Amino acid sequence: MRFLYLFLWFAFQYSFRLYFRKIKIINPSDYLFGRTIFVSNHQGSFMDPLIIASQRKPVVYFMTRSDVFNKFTRPILWAVHMLPIYRQRDGVDTKEKNTKIFEKTNRVLFRKRNILIFGEGFTDDRIQRRLHPIKKGPARIGFSALDYCNWEKEIFIQGLGVNYTDFNLRGSDVLIAAGSKIRLNDFQKEYEENSAKAITEVTRLLEADMRKLVTDVHDTELADIHEELMMLTRKGMHPTCFDRRLSIEARWKYSIKLADWMNSLGEDQLGSLKALGIKLNQYKTQLSALNVTEQERYLSKSNAWNVSWKFMRFVCLFPFFLLGAVHAGPTYLLIKRWVETKFKRPVFWGSTKKVTSIFAAFFINLPVLFILPLVLPWAVELNWTISISYFLCVGLFAQVFLLGLSDLASIKRYQKVKSLDLSGLNRSHQELMNEIHKVLPLL
Repeated sequence: MRFLYLFLWFAFQYSFRLYFRKIKIINPSDYLFGRTIFVSNHQGSFMDPLIIASQRKPVVYFMTRSDVFNKFTRPILWAVHMLPIYRQRDGVDTKEKNTKIFEKTNRVLFRKRNILIFGEGFTDDRIQRRLHPIKKGPARIGFSALDYCNWEKEIFIQGLGVNYTDFNLRGSDVLIAAGSKIRLNDFQKEYEENSAKAITEVTRLLEADMRKLVTDVHDTELADIHEELMMLTRKGMHPTCFDRRLSIEARWKYSIKLADWMNSLGEDQLGSLKALGIKLNQYKTQLSALNVTEQERYLSKSNAWNVSWKFMRFVCLFPFFLLGAVHAGPTYLLIKRWVETKFKRPVFWGSTKKVTSIFAAFFINLPVLFILPLVLPWAVELNWTISISYFLCVGLFAQVFLLGLSDLASIKRYQKVKSLDLSGLNRSHQELMNEIHKVLPLL
């Protein structure tokens, strides 16, 4: 395991525990090495490999789109176990290029290492709780490796489902679910008789298993209705509107059940649901007209206490807020502006900010690690202990700074919301909930 990979492994474990409110792993692995091809959905762009690699124990090599590899990035990407995968859209001879990469993956799997590949092949521009068809590449890689080792080694393929509430929202939740392992050696006879048929069969089994691991709304029109229903029922994976007494696992299961019910509807029921969708949009328009979120409406009666708590928290943490402002404030603001200017697709913002911030914060604050022991008045050993501890706390200071900014924004929003008359909005909400209870089964 290369040093840079190991460093990032620990760095992202630490930072993601600060970034996400809850991280849940379903069916976690208990080993570092193996010969498994992990196939994941690709909802969160570059965030996906980061969260999977940092929170799962297996050491993995990532299959990454080839266009991010150039003469400057290639050494770094290789050092963190990234391998290029070439696509038709890249405008190159994919067969020749990928043949060379397959030779590399053969050796990786032979040496008892794991590979992570994103089976959908692309990321949507916004969160869509659905699974696109899985490509045949992962199965091809697995069977190629078996040919390489003359079928003498066991090679597995396993689906992963990464479920974010919202990967661009700090303080949101994520659940990673692992499916059943498929032992590719069991398909030797089928592969030798008809390789294309065997690859198709494994891909079909893999995709069927992965659809159990994620919220999968088949109809894109219904996907928006699904999101609105999760928000109003407060039992699903909506990032802000949820019952905090429910675990992330319970909310994930509800989200899947709701999607499965929507996918199973006949024409009559589908018509009723789409009629409900029109009313949901009308309610959404009401919220927009008042410039109020559903969560703010929900908290409107108790929001005074909520805001008071945030104000007290800000006051108590103010010294650490200042430390965060010093160590991370300018860096955060500059990176935020740069990312949102340079990257036109918002789906890349969250992951790019995180990676860039970690490297920037590390190198910008590194001098602190060596300066503090020189100015502290105690013994050398104690000075270094304090210096290292302080340096490791810089990430916490940064989180307190961002939390403070969020609290100040909430207090400001409260001043605006409390001046509004929400009685009409609350009546519309109650009427809408009555309609939802008529259409929606008790899940």
